[in-house]
Amino acid sequence: MKLAVAIVHGIGTQADLRDDEGVHDYARRLIGGLRRRLGDHAPHVAFESLFWASVLDTREQAYLDALAKEPVTWRWLRRIVTSFLGDASGYRQVGQVHDSAYEQVHEHLRDGLNRLRARVGHDTPLVVLCHSLGGHIFSNFVWDQQQLNPTISSPSDDFLALETLAGLVTFGCNIPLFTFAYDPVVPIRFPGDRLSPELRQKARWLNFYAPADSLGYPLRPLQNYAQVVHEDRSQPVGPWYKRHTPLSHFEYWTDARFHDYVAQFLRSLLPADTQ
Repeated sequence: MKLAVAIVHGIGTQADLRDDEGVHDYARRLIGGLRRRLGDHAPHVAFESLFWASVLDTREQAYLDALAKEPVTWRWLRRIVTSFLGDASGYRQVGQVHDSAYEQVHEHLRDGLNRLRARVGHDTPLVVLCHSLGGHIFSNFVWDQQQLNPTISSPSDDFLALETLAGLVTFGCNIPLFTFAYDPVVPIRFPGDRLSPELRQKARWLNFYAPADSLGYPLRPLQNYAQVVHEDRSQPVGPWYKRHTPLSHFEYWTDARFHDYVAQFLRSLLPADTQ
């Protein structure tokens, strides 16, 4: 394999369903769309879906079940609010507690990257596609790993140390909402340090958001983020009856123009002998 691609889902209830290849249901149509567009290049790209929803979904559902006998109304709205805000508030670092949801979510990401690493070399360039809260989660995951990397003169595995990170594609991303407690705001180091000079020139953090997506934001206006984010691309996604509404937040997964955008970037990172 010449390129590794990991996909991280965002907020909301996600079913832990996988196909015969092990791809989670949430990522299946995106991966299918990218493979079709990559054509003959697709066999050179290893895809892996990273699934973390089970950490918080179980706790949120247990609370909703406990409300069954309570005199509350608008239950359908409470279910949505609990799922969305529960993910955002439940995923947070709690002091030095090592079994917190924060650490458990990161462990799920680490497991997924280990599965991907089993199919690629230690020096394989890595691209990560992150939806919604998944962008914030993966950014924290990278930040924590980078705090460890300076203490290791030569990481035992560059891929798992995230030093071959050549691409980030965030879509419907809400990182800005989690930065207002900090001044200055400091982004992750990007790209990875173990990329070849040629790949460092091609490495990009691309941020894609639909104008009507109330949970998707530009990143470059954030303090210091213009140093690492190459582009904020604003473009409607989804069918005509959703693309100009907040429901567009869920439409990136199947949007043809978004698939075109990502596939073009992935193709640019492949070696010349695969072009």
